[in-house]
Amino acid sequence: MDGYDVIGIVRIPKIQIEYPILDIQTSNPEETKAPMKISIVKYWGDQVNDYGNLSIAGHNNYNGTMFGKTKKLAIGDQVELTDLTNRTITYQIYDIFVTDPNDVSILQTKDKTVREVTLITCTNGNKQRLILKAREVI
Repeated sequence: MDGYDVIGIVRIPKIQIEYPILDIQTSNPEETKAPMKISIVKYWGDQVNDYGNLSIAGHNNYNGTMFGKTKKLAIGDQVELTDLTNRTITYQIYDIFVTDPNDVSILQTKDKTVREVTLITCTNGNKQRLILKAREVI
């Protein structure tokens, strides 16, 4: 997609969004600007639906596109990830918080035997990050 590899699809039924996840091969904020205008990007982690934490980032667009509606999500809401084998796994949000843009602790995998996804978007005029953490529904 526009020169970037698509590694999966993120779907959040409650807020009616569905986007390809682009693999941009960098976590340098300057290098994420162009692909984030196109879609959601893999920011950290292995592949979609692998065990451990996959962190994906998207713009908080005022018109509600990308991750612009994630502020409407609550604990218990679901996120679906579809990988390149067309396997869809449902994840349930268990934590929502705001943090500093330089807080890398959100990227760490706490349990490599659990599938987890972290959604990252900006908030408060790009001064902070809204973080939504979800685990696989078993």
